[in-house]
Amino acid sequence: MPSVAATALAAALLAAALGGAPAAAHPGPAEAAVRTTLVVHADPTPEEQQHLREVAGAIWTPQLAAGWNMNSEVEALLGTATGEILRCSEAFALVPRPPAFFPGPGYLRQYWKQVRDYFLVVKENRSYRACVVATAANYRSAVEMASMGI
Repeated sequence: MPSVAATALAAALLAAALGGAPAAAHPGPAEAAVRTTLVVHADPTPEEQQHLREVAGAIWTPQLAAGWNMNSEVEALLGTATGEILRCSEAFALVPRPPAFFPGPGYLRQYWKQVRDYFLVVKENRSYRACVVATAANYRSAVEMASMGI
């Protein structure tokens, strides 16, 4: 089981990757629109697909993620799911985030390892695990369908 220090380190790495600025208490409509917009880019490269598969494996299981086609739609859904996990974690006062932050495809392509490591740590913490498990349940069908091109 990861220690508090490991959890703090993962949170610090993720906060540094996010820019470290705290979020506004009540985001305005512009910030809310930015967070809820899905941006679909060109399909990820094979290397980026493997990184996305590792992030998905940290949210669900590596075996489940291994069978998914990591296309741009799956990537966008993973970005949205990542945002929900971060917002949920923030409710537990673990990860501050900058205003109008949306972890889209470019974010996951660049910070995949920090995101994966963070999810692996929080899944072991009973309180924060709820964030990952709830998001995994909410997004599994959508990711499965996007992976199949539906």
